[in-house]
Amino acid sequence: METELPTLMELDSTEPADFSQPPRRYSNLERIRTLSVVSGEASGWSSSSSRSARSSYYSSSMSSNASGGPHNHRYAPYSNSSPRPVVITLDLHGARDIARQLARDGFVAKLIGEFGREPGSTLERWFSELDAGWVLQSAAAADKEQSELGLDDLVRRWTRGYTVMVEALNATRTQTDKVGGVAVMECDQELEDDLRLQVARFVEATVSKMLAFADALAADNTWRPIDNLSGLMGLYSCIFKCRVPILIHALSDSEEQCLARKVDGAFRITMSNLCTAILKMAKDAEAVTPVLSGWDSWENFKQNAEIHKATRLIVDYARLFWEYKGLLHIIQLSKRDPHLDDRWSQVPITMIQQMVINLEDQLEKKSKSFSDPSLRYLFLLNNSYFVREDFLEPGNCVYILTLKFMQYQEKYMLASWEPVMCCLQDKMPLWFPKHSLQLARFKSEFQKTCRRQKLWKVPNPRLRQKLRKAIVDKVIIGYKRYLEDHPELEKCSSDLHDMEDMVNVLFEG
Repeated sequence: METELPTLMELDSTEPADFSQPPRRYSNLERIRTLSVVSGEASGWSSSSSRSARSSYYSSSMSSNASGGPHNHRYAPYSNSSPRPVVITLDLHGARDIARQLARDGFVAKLIGEFGREPGSTLERWFSELDAGWVLQSAAAADKEQSELGLDDLVRRWTRGYTVMVEALNATRTQTDKVGGVAVMECDQELEDDLRLQVARFVEATVSKMLAFADALAADNTWRPIDNLSGLMGLYSCIFKCRVPILIHALSDSEEQCLARKVDGAFRITMSNLCTAILKMAKDAEAVTPVLSGWDSWENFKQNAEIHKATRLIVDYARLFWEYKGLLHIIQLSKRDPHLDDRWSQVPITMIQQMVINLEDQLEKKSKSFSDPSLRYLFLLNNSYFVREDFLEPGNCVYILTLKFMQYQEKYMLASWEPVMCCLQDKMPLWFPKHSLQLARFKSEFQKTCRRQKLWKVPNPRLRQKLRKAIVDKVIIGYKRYLEDHPELEKCSSDLHDMEDMVNVLFEG
């Protein structure tokens, strides 16, 4: 049978509260940990690359003392094993069920009654129940506990804990309002005012501790930029959806008014800090260069045809912006930054478009270091096609990508296969015998090119097939027409099937 909410006299008792709850088949902590956190992406993300980063926010923001859109787009499966940004959507219904149970059990009410006497141990008990005890830890203890956790794990746990906390405080407020309504007729008004003050103090202490994590993360730069941006957006979204209205009302007592202003000010500061950090990171991502300049792997640029990590990174940013498109609009409107141009009124499409353009420019500059022009254009083809096919966006972005792709394909064909076809042209040196040596040179160049490019990798099967067809149309069909123009070489027509077989195994890596 559920424990009833304590009366005002019980809350005001000087006896320590008994936090022990009747045995449950499934504890609140376990229920909170199993709350569904739905990612905006099809696959999950384990921030293993961020494990070496430490939780620097503790030293600056935490005290060791515990007291105190309907557009047409799609996402193709992502096969890379690198970390990906997480878009968090919490199961609010599950969080509210847990919070209401905490209120009905009287657990939060007892915490409020105990907080005035033992604030440190009370907050530890509360945050432990919320699976957010690390928020109260000192820098050294927190760093030791969190050394194996990635930023996404911290954000997930914080989001779960914060949401349940807010819902539980709101549910408890409803319960205490009902109790107070009866008590005012039976007890001194002073008791009801005292209860409201206890609640106000508890809410202020709880909220300030939780918001300190968000403030510190907004100022932290030890995580990968995209990890940090994803986490900040998740925190902003959670805070924006879940506020504590318990102190928003006009209160008569001066201390309550002070606490109300303090909590409201904390929310405003935190949201402002998050907005500023998000806008800064978003603008850096749009420019591409600030993000890639601090990325070690960009300096060690390898000359191969495969999709570069920088391309995957920018696509991850694009996915993140698209998933949080509504949030970016809200943030832009809240800041009203005069330095932001009109394009921000159409985020995230304009941001994604500009990111893609800037990425293409960067890739073209880097690809100039390739000694083999054929490999250079195949690299650009792979990367352009990855962005074009694996992240489609409406508007001019697709047109720009398609135009670039066509240019790269044309240049690749010219660099790779035009020299092969030139062997069949009549404009050969005079000392070359007609036809027989032309064919010999053609076959030699064809086989040499196929052997070299067979080891080059085109990951996307659609692009692989498209390129093979283009080669067949240009080289093999061209060779067939050459044989038709020279019937005396008909015996060489048997080579056509072998040549096509060689083309059909290209780009397997």
